[in-house]
Amino acid sequence: MSQPVIRFNAVSKTFTRKGESFLALDNVNLTINQGDIFGVIGASGAGKSTLLRLINHLEAPTEGDVLINDLSLQGISKKQLNQVKKDIGMIFQHFNLLNSRTVFHNVAIPLILQGRDKAFIRERVSELLAFVNLSDKAESYPDELSGGQKQRVGIARALATNPSILLCDEATSALDPHTTVQILLLLQEINRRYGITIVLITHEMSVVQKICHKVAVMANGQVVEQGNVLELFGQPKDSVTASFVQSVIHDRLPEQTVARIKQQSPSRALRLEFVGQTAQQPIVNRLIREYPVEVNILFANMSEIQSTILGFMIVQISGEAVDIDAAIRYLHDAGVKISNV
Repeated sequence: MSQPVIRFNAVSKTFTRKGESFLALDNVNLTINQGDIFGVIGASGAGKSTLLRLINHLEAPTEGDVLINDLSLQGISKKQLNQVKKDIGMIFQHFNLLNSRTVFHNVAIPLILQGRDKAFIRERVSELLAFVNLSDKAESYPDELSGGQKQRVGIARALATNPSILLCDEATSALDPHTTVQILLLLQEINRRYGITIVLITHEMSVVQKICHKVAVMANGQVVEQGNVLELFGQPKDSVTASFVQSVIHDRLPEQTVARIKQQSPSRALRLEFVGQTAQQPIVNRLIREYPVEVNILFANMSEIQSTILGFMIVQISGEAVDIDAAIRYLHDAGVKISNV
């Protein structure tokens, strides 16, 4: 079982500006395990960036406790804190590169600050530039690079000190869709190859869908829902989560259509969820063949999350009440998750 590397225990953070208090985080409880790609999603002002700043101790909590590898960041010595920070890499939305320095020098900065010798720096930076596919850009300057290339430099720099935790603050929001996919694939490879725990701050559910194992959904400084990404996509419990999910998986009918269906009797409008193998079986086809009911498929969609197929279907089943009930029991027994529209 994976060990917790980041824990928030009843953490609140209050800022005071011009004599007025603002609650940025409100009683946040969160556990991120070793090797997770953990997404934190929310709208602007939800508290995502504040949460990130508490992980690398750029801010301290007003209440509660933040622990990194079971070490509380509250009250520890400066030496201990510096040691913790060395184990955390940071990737920024706008790259934060020095335009007056070459790509090589930008990646080398953390190692220079650590006092590493030139031979070590040369070997480590060359290795990282090869990993992010920028060996031919070592002597280029940031202004000569595309946005995706700049972010690859930022990623290489974040990896320079061999951290076990990587914090990504909206790392893809300044990139075009194609480049976003490439950067997400690179982060996924970093996690797979090096076992680095990645905390990914974003406002885009498509980013969570593509690479995250777990996710926390934030609103008004609170974590309103958290858990396995596949489960949250399939059965979101909070309205904020449902809204984010619907931005990438459109599984809702227009209200007028729903109202019209409900007026038709006898019939039932159902939302069907197929996960894994059930999404690859001809379950609805068998239902139509074996039960004396009519099935009108109103909507269907299929996605891949964590290498698992997740399918949705909205159907209208018509017939005698007893036959409709039997058809629903068949779907349930076949492993389909069912809810009323």
